[in-house]
Amino acid sequence: MTAHLEPVPDLEEPAFERVPPQDPAAEESALGACILSRAACAEVLAAVTPEAFYLPQNVTVFNAITHMFLQRHRIDQITLAKYLADAGDLERIGGSAYLYRLVRAVPTAANGQHYAEIVQDRALRRALIELGSRLVQMGYSTTGETSELVERAVAESRELRDRGMATDELPTLDLHDFLAVTHEYDWLIPGLLERGDRLILTAAEGGGKSTLMRQMAMCAAAGLDPFTHELIDPLRVLILDCENGEAATRRALAPLAQTAARWDRPVARGQLNIECQPAGIDLTRATDRAWMMRRVEKLKPQMLIIGPVYRLHAGNPNDEELARKVTVVIDEARATAGCAVLMEAHAPHHNGFNKHRDLRPAGSSLWKRWPEFGYGLRPVEDELSAVQDRARAVVPWRGARDERNWPEYLKQGADWPWTPYKPPYTGSEAVA
Repeated sequence: MTAHLEPVPDLEEPAFERVPPQDPAAEESALGACILSRAACAEVLAAVTPEAFYLPQNVTVFNAITHMFLQRHRIDQITLAKYLADAGDLERIGGSAYLYRLVRAVPTAANGQHYAEIVQDRALRRALIELGSRLVQMGYSTTGETSELVERAVAESRELRDRGMATDELPTLDLHDFLAVTHEYDWLIPGLLERGDRLILTAAEGGGKSTLMRQMAMCAAAGLDPFTHELIDPLRVLILDCENGEAATRRALAPLAQTAARWDRPVARGQLNIECQPAGIDLTRATDRAWMMRRVEKLKPQMLIIGPVYRLHAGNPNDEELARKVTVVIDEARATAGCAVLMEAHAPHHNGFNKHRDLRPAGSSLWKRWPEFGYGLRPVEDELSAVQDRARAVVPWRGARDERNWPEYLKQGADWPWTPYKPPYTGSEAVA
C-alpha cells in the first residue's frame, strides 16, 4: 500500500510578493501625538528620523512638525494645516482631513515615544532587507577582491547599526580637553539654587513645607535670598499649586508680599505668577500636559514650583511608570524654560520601628532618585522649641550631587515665616 504524501507547503513567499516591514497605524499615532502634545512631540522627534516613515505623506507631515517645533511654533491641526498649505503640501498629503485623522488615530499621546520606536524599528528592518540584497549581489559578483567585498559588507553593517545615532553623538573628549572646558555656576540664588536644579522638599503633614516653598517663591521674585536676605537679581517665578484653592493661597501669599514691600523689595508685576488647581492635574494626559506647557512656554519662569507630587497624576502613587511619565513632562518644562524646578512631597507615615520618620518622598521610588537635591523638615528634639518656635532641622535625604548652602536649622521668624538659627545644643540630640 502506497502512503499518501501531503505536499510540503512553501514556508517562504516569493520575495516580490512581500510587503516591506511597515506600521501605518504607528506612523499615524506618532504624528498625532506630536500634534496633541509638545512633550510627546519632543520624545517622538528624539526617537525617529524622517526616513523611517514608509508613507510619503507621513514624511511630509513629520518634516513640517519638526520645523515648527524647532522654531517654537505652536502645533495643532489648524497651525500645521496652514504651514503645509503655505508650503504647497497640504493637498498632497490629503488635506486638513488627513491631519484630523492623525489626531483621531492616537490611543494616547503619552505613548508617542513608543509609537515612534515602532516606526524606527520597521525602518531598520527595511534597511536590513536592502542591505541583505546588496550583500547577496556582492557575493555573486565576479569582480573585485573578496577581502575588499567582506570589508565593505562589514562597513555597511556598522553604518546600519549606528543609523540615527552616530550623527547625534558628540565625540568623546580626551581628559585634557575635558578639563580644559571652564565651567561657572549659573546661579539663580547664589550658593543655593542653580539654573536647572531639581529639588524636592518633604515633611509630615502640616510640617511647613508649603510655607517654605511660598517664602522661597516670594523672596526670589522680590530679589532676596530666602534665608540670608541678601539682594539678588529678581527671578521670574511660576507657582502651579495643585492642592490648594485660590482663597487659601491668596491668604498665604498676601502677608509675604507685604513683608517683601516692608523690606523695600516689592514684587514687580509679572515676576510671580500663580495658578491653582486644587483638584490636581494628571500629567500623563495630553490635555493636562498641554495646559502646563502653555504656561511654561508663555511665562518662561526661572523658577517653577509645582506640586505636591501626589497630585500630578491620577493613578497609583506607587506606580513607577506613571511617575516616569510625569518626570518626562517636568523635565521638558525645565528644558523649555531653562528653569529650576522645586516640588514638595509628603513624607511617609512613621513606621513605629525607627526613631526618626523617613523623610524621603512617599510613593514611587523614582521620586527618591530623580531630583538632584532632596531635603526634609523634621521637628527638633527640644519639644519646647519644636512647639513654640516651630523649630525644624533641615535634613538632606538624598545624597547631594553638588554643594549647596542650605541652613541646617529653621525656626519661626519675626518677619518671614522661616528663618535660620543655631539651636542651643548640637549633636545627635538636635533632631527627632
